[in-house]
Amino acid sequence: MAKISSGSVSIYERLLADIGAGVFPGGTRLKVQDLATRYGTSIIPVREALRLLQGEGIVDIAQNKGATVSSFDADSLRDIFEVLQLMEPYFVETFARSCTLDDIEALQAIQDQIEDTPVENKQKFTSLDLTFHEVIARKHYNARAFNIWQLQRRILNALAMSVPISRARHADILREHRELITAFRENDKDGALACIERHVRGAGDQMYLQLKTNRT
Repeated sequence: MAKISSGSVSIYERLLADIGAGVFPGGTRLKVQDLATRYGTSIIPVREALRLLQGEGIVDIAQNKGATVSSFDADSLRDIFEVLQLMEPYFVETFARSCTLDDIEALQAIQDQIEDTPVENKQKFTSLDLTFHEVIARKHYNARAFNIWQLQRRILNALAMSVPISRARHADILREHRELITAFRENDKDGALACIERHVRGAGDQMYLQLKTNRT
């Protein structure tokens, strides 16, 4: 496998962040020279970054057509949430058994920021939500599993940035986060597992319905 330069990784992260922020929505043509100018680099790291994103399903590259941002559809959603439904309980169970008071306070501090973020500010809200779940997932010994999970969450955040969070789902997210924190404080592993299963299922169902509504 060819070695990926650190500069390409940096461009990858910046481009992924821009896709996640809605700068380049699904279907947008990504011109190499324009991206190189935007990020102040040569075209080589841009091309390498686009290949990384292609491998993750975030960018499509077609011969003679160049690169475009992948469109987010119901099948993409299904695939990602099937992975998350398997992995989130895996991390939560370990966190519930091994978390310290400092771990729980770290979650609470992030939750306080989430509570103060309006639902309309989706970029900040989803970034904080990812950080909340990363605290839980990083506690697990399996770094390879964490990397797989983190990639799927970042892809989901990037491709779903244009899908709004309903006010009802926003309220559910806040409540379910609080329930998770309470379960961790009380060493209630079963309660935490039941909560995370509802949490991931509810997120997938809401986003699926929103996509279906937008397409009709």
